[in-house]
Amino acid sequence: MIRKNLSILLLMAICFTSLFSCRKITTSTADPTRNYFPITLGKYVVYDVDSVYYFGLAGTRYEIKSQMKYVITDTVTYNKQLSYLLDVYTRPYDGAANWVGLSQIIVTPTTTSLLYFQDQTKYVKMIFPIANSVTWKGNMYAQVLDSTFSYLNDWNYTYQNYHLAYTNGRVTFDNTVTIMEDDQNVNYQNVDSAVAGYRTYAREVYAYNVGMVYKEWTHYTFGYPDTAQNKTGYSVVMKAVDYN
Repeated sequence: MIRKNLSILLLMAICFTSLFSCRKITTSTADPTRNYFPITLGKYVVYDVDSVYYFGLAGTRYEIKSQMKYVITDTVTYNKQLSYLLDVYTRPYDGAANWVGLSQIIVTPTTTSLLYFQDQTKYVKMIFPIANSVTWKGNMYAQVLDSTFSYLNDWNYTYQNYHLAYTNGRVTFDNTVTIMEDDQNVNYQNVDSAVAGYRTYAREVYAYNVGMVYKEWTHYTFGYPDTAQNKTGYSVVMKAVDYN
């Protein structure tokens, strides 16, 4: 009887030791900063979008208010890598109409970065792990020799305000990181009336377990002299208002 009890106790000790060892071995070592861009099928974020377009010498300033919805819908193999389809939908600002498909983004996580293929351009959207003041060439794959994309040349993306709260004007998020992508003023505004210039500004904010919660992307050029009737380009601001 004693031997039987000792055998049971020994077996329990072995099982406990094995269980403890297994738990130690399987402890996750994944980088938690990747959760600033969570990639899960069905994940969505809805944005209020304010867009302004400038049309040069005609002096046209055209404003559009809408909503956009980003949804991770499927997986795909892109350049021999597992990637995710991020479908983009749009509807009027008041949300009265149904969502209509607008475009599709391909998101590819790598061991050190997050690649983003959008509008015929590949961006290095994030690098990991995230830390303040880390910089990288986010537009290194952009076809900057094409005049359409030349303004993307040599941007230095920089992480700022890591792990801080942020209010986008609609919703407050407790834990975010900002990516300052570009901030350029060339002859802005009209320092030299004989020289043309441009204004470029790009910034995004990501919230933990949510994704992008704010985006501002501005680029316009102007001739000389710089006037309100002399701009060509756009400014788009996106603010997250709903997510799962």
